[in-house]
Amino acid sequence: MEALTSEQQAYVDGLVGTARVKARDKANAESAATQTKATDDAAKATLAADAKWEALNAVNEARVKELEPFEAKAKEYDEMVEDMLKTKVKSLGETAGKAIKGLPDGLSVASKLKWLNANEELFQNAGGGVGTPKRVDSTSKDGKVAVKHNFPRL
Repeated sequence: MEALTSEQQAYVDGLVGTARVKARDKANAESAATQTKATDDAAKATLAADAKWEALNAVNEARVKELEPFEAKAKEYDEMVEDMLKTKVKSLGETAGKAIKGLPDGLSVASKLKWLNANEELFQNAGGGVGTPKRVDSTSKDGKVAVKHNFPRL
């Protein structure tokens, strides 16, 4: 094979250079198109997620508005139960107050009141308020000691 003349070599170099430039431009265009498509897809996904979030947010806001009246009632009932407990403790005396303070901290006010109601007889005095507290079920029929304890369940 013969060597190319300098003119032929320049022509071939020109063709190869032009082909490289065209290939590079085509690759850059394809890359830009792919990147634009990926960006558009990401934007669509973000918009879809935002729309879904907005729909869920609207549902949650409606639910909150629906529950607002119940929150006020629950607070009112809690205050009422707390007042009932205070009144009950006051009527049964200092021993009942100490017993309530000795209950586990995790108990609700309603559970404490329920416990106090179940054990009310432990704090009532025999003989019109003077004397030893009355025991409930202190002895069984056969004469054995069988003290009844009504401890709250946790």
